[in-house]
Amino acid sequence: MAFAIYYFKDETVEVGETDWMSAEDQQHTSSEMTTLRPRLEDEDGWINVKWDKGRKRKHGPAFFPAKVLMISDNYSDLCQKREEFIKGVDIWNQTLKRKTKPNSRWMKDMENKDERPTNQQKSKKATCTPKEASDQIIEGLKKELMAKQASLESNTEKEESSDEDLLPRNWSKAQQKIKELKRENKRLKEGNVKEILDAMRELPVVVAKMKEVIENFNLKLVSDDLVCLLPGSNVEVPRRKLNSLRTANPSVDIGDLAVLVYGRETLSCSSLTGRQSGAHKDLESKPQLDNTKLDAIIGHALSKFPDISVQDVRRIIRKKCNNESYTKQATAKKTM
Repeated sequence: MAFAIYYFKDETVEVGETDWMSAEDQQHTSSEMTTLRPRLEDEDGWINVKWDKGRKRKHGPAFFPAKVLMISDNYSDLCQKREEFIKGVDIWNQTLKRKTKPNSRWMKDMENKDERPTNQQKSKKATCTPKEASDQIIEGLKKELMAKQASLESNTEKEESSDEDLLPRNWSKAQQKIKELKRENKRLKEGNVKEILDAMRELPVVVAKMKEVIENFNLKLVSDDLVCLLPGSNVEVPRRKLNSLRTANPSVDIGDLAVLVYGRETLSCSSLTGRQSGAHKDLESKPQLDNTKLDAIIGHALSKFPDISVQDVRRIIRKKCNNESYTKQATAKKTM
């Protein structure tokens, strides 16, 4: 059985089974997540997890948005990782270092092998006395030292002579090069000042063009990634924003979906039916919301939350229109 560390939106961290994720989310998760640190501040990557967390429903456990921090078959190891994560430890960069000891028997064999004399050494020992062998070694070392000393002295003399010969010529060339560099630096400064002033005059135009390019690019990204809100409907919304509406509260989810489809300005200036309110007969009736978009929202909400009815969805959208209208009026009063 596999387990996972879940990070919920209320910043709590828990360890649970991977079966508590939906089948679709289990396909997108894998054991590779043990080495990848998720971006907790992003709106993408949230999945629904069956977790009571002190709340109970009549028809089964509740679903809460969470992110998977790590997956493993070792439950106790994940519990320890959870405690370390809460303390601020980077649990993804930890590596186990295995300590190995050298084979003592092999080390002894190598030492004995180094200590064994070769056949040539044995023959020398047999033909030379200890004193003669030591004298030969000392004489060889003296010759090597004398040869190295002579080589170092000759190299030093050559370097000193070459430096003395090249110093006057190099100094005059260096002075000439310095003068040329000063003239070039002065010319570049004068030219750069003029170029900088010209560039500053053109800067507002460049900034305006950059903004236009960025806006067009963002519009293209949004238009290229649209998804139908309901099969057979022509009501389309950005896929990324639709996927970010992952919450177990139907009121919040449907209200945010209405803002995504209509926009806050349209909701604040419209009503569900377009008829005049009985409580405010002195006010003019507001225009009715687009029925095609309304039907798409209702169909999407019923497929996502089977326990609610059409009347529940209409009531939530009506309340969202009233709230947006009240917020708009309050903002207008503050600015006056």
